[in-house]
Amino acid sequence: MAAGPPERPERHHPRWPRAAVAAWSVSAGIILGAAALLCRALGAVSTQQAIAIGLPGVLLLVGGLIAAAIPDPETGRRMSFEAGFQMGWLLTRLRSIFRPPRNGF
Repeated sequence: MAAGPPERPERHHPRWPRAAVAAWSVSAGIILGAAALLCRALGAVSTQQAIAIGLPGVLLLVGGLIAAAIPDPETGRRMSFEAGFQMGWLLTRLRSIFRPPRNGF
């Protein structure tokens, strides 16, 4: 038996939900990208400087979209099991459709 108090479930979750971090990342990426385009359009910075401003924005944008698209591990396992189950059902169905007919029936 454990001598200590039971663990609280919120200890296992990150402090910020994954979707919130992804949204902030995408927002920051859009703002940096827009700032780079605006500065370059106004002629305030050179092309190299605009790229230097915009590159972190692109990385934040792509990273945020990836973080939003990838589910947490528990959801991923559940979804992969369901996808595998559906694929197995579909393959069985396709095999029965394309199987040569039996001689008796």
